[in-house]
Amino acid sequence: MSYCTALRLVCVALAVWIGGVLPASSATRHIVLLFDERVELPGLAALAAEFVQTLASNSSDHIETYRETMDISRFDSDSYRTLLNDYLREKYANKKIDVAVAAFGPSLEFLLKHGDAIFPGTPIVFCGIDRRELGDRSLPPHVHGVLLKREFAPTLELALGLHPDTKHIAVVAGTSEFDTRLLEQARQQFGVYESRLAFRYLTAAPLQKLLVDLAGLPPQTIVLFTTLFQDGAGESFVPHNVVPLVSAAASAPVYGFLDQYVGRGIVGGSVYSVSKQGVEAAKLVLQLLADSERAGPALLEVSGNKVLFDWRQMQRWNIAESRLPPGSEIHFREPTAWQQYRWQLSTAFAIVLLQAAMISWLVLERHRRRALEVESRSRLREVIHLERVAAVGAMSSSIAHELNQPLGAIMANAEAAEILLAAKPGDNRQVLEILADIRASDQRAADIITHLRGLLKKQSESELQEFDLNDALRAALHMLDPEAKKRGVLVSAHQVQHALPVRVDKVHLEQVIFNLAMNAMDAMQNCDPDARKMTFQTVLGGNFEVEVWVSDSGTGIPNDKLKDVFETFYTTKQQGTGLGLSIVRTIVENCGGKIWAENHPGGGALFRFTLPLAKAHS
Repeated sequence: MSYCTALRLVCVALAVWIGGVLPASSATRHIVLLFDERVELPGLAALAAEFVQTLASNSSDHIETYRETMDISRFDSDSYRTLLNDYLREKYANKKIDVAVAAFGPSLEFLLKHGDAIFPGTPIVFCGIDRRELGDRSLPPHVHGVLLKREFAPTLELALGLHPDTKHIAVVAGTSEFDTRLLEQARQQFGVYESRLAFRYLTAAPLQKLLVDLAGLPPQTIVLFTTLFQDGAGESFVPHNVVPLVSAAASAPVYGFLDQYVGRGIVGGSVYSVSKQGVEAAKLVLQLLADSERAGPALLEVSGNKVLFDWRQMQRWNIAESRLPPGSEIHFREPTAWQQYRWQLSTAFAIVLLQAAMISWLVLERHRRRALEVESRSRLREVIHLERVAAVGAMSSSIAHELNQPLGAIMANAEAAEILLAAKPGDNRQVLEILADIRASDQRAADIITHLRGLLKKQSESELQEFDLNDALRAALHMLDPEAKKRGVLVSAHQVQHALPVRVDKVHLEQVIFNLAMNAMDAMQNCDPDARKMTFQTVLGGNFEVEVWVSDSGTGIPNDKLKDVFETFYTTKQQGTGLGLSIVRTIVENCGGKIWAENHPGGGALFRFTLPLAKAHS
């Protein structure tokens, strides 16, 4: 076997295999759907849509549907039907039709009479016809149908349950053949109620007169609407469009029997569905397409009434939902705000809840932070107090020496007074001078002790006072004077000559000055005794603030450490705690000022801090 022959055999085998695997192409089926009226009428349009949808969804074949309309309510006559027969026979002469479908009675009558000529050998399916309309006739074996079960009495019974005081029934119907046939069925079912209700059948008047009659109905009346394709004057209408006019004009609630009327003006009723007939007819067509010999029963009766109500009409006639029969469906209910804006409201509620949670958390956090701030301030006051006590302790020997001077003077003056009184009992002038010296020395000692008590006092809260900064500086220098003399430090002050009012805690301000002064004196302890100089200076700054300068002649601060000296626990001293300058910065910043360190070009350090003036300097 040659290579080419083998290749041909493989290709043939592959083609056979592919042909077996792939599905065969679907055949096209042709269906004719014949309506007695215009297909654009709402009921017929719904039936056609459901019919086509059901076929397309349940068949693997491609189905082509042709819609034909008789429009007999406007063009009915024997000659017209003859022309229609000739037209359809010529139109479909060369088209194989698989099933012909008749929608409603006139269409079936036409196909039973002319179907063999128009669609020879084609099975017929009908829908939209009730058993009473079909009568006792015997249908050919190729005719199959879906019977519609029209019921009028359940709607009347339902309406009477909602309006128990009803005494009058007004029945609205048209004059076309279809209108008359349905009205006759309704009258037969209403017969059992005629003994207790007064029935009035409004069919003979033109539509405008009918609407006037409906507006003048007596109290305790119910209106029942069947169909109105033609009014008493012979004018044609679409019932779908007449229902809103009847509902708007009537002085009584209107009930109906067809589901399409719900939403057009009727309150509701036990209604049947035309579109459901399209579904059932399509199922029957599919059975015939699958197996025409075993297509199921020739006639299938479908009872599909539903109890429907229009919420808007219920509100109009004050019909409570609780009075409706169990299982009732309510359409066109006005949505509540929650139903209409569910996602928006859910989002809004979620945002509100989130905000509430965040606010609650922030409030708790605020309380917690306040508690921590109170605790922090308490601890800070403790640290400041301890630092102040430590500073006083460091100056204790100098303070003791300072106290010894007035106390020694008091002792010497007291002894001199005793000697003077013993030698010259009558000389009071010198005694008075001695007593004056004693009082002055005593006052000086008392001032030192009072100042110490102020420094050592433990404060619960910051005590703001308004005072002259120059006075506070002079008082602090007076307290520092003994320590400066002990260390051999020359202290000088250069102050602005007029008052510098500030509003701060006076004790805390003096502590700032003490800490800076003690820090300066510590920085000069290794300097020559003649070179130990410390200077205090006040300077008016901008933005209504005053600057205080504290400079020394020590070794200065390394430039890369100028900012670090204010950090907590930073120190260069052997016995230092690293808290002094940190506390100074805290006190100054709490007073609304700022502090920084510099180096003098000629040597030594300069600490500068600002404080806001209590009032603008004039």
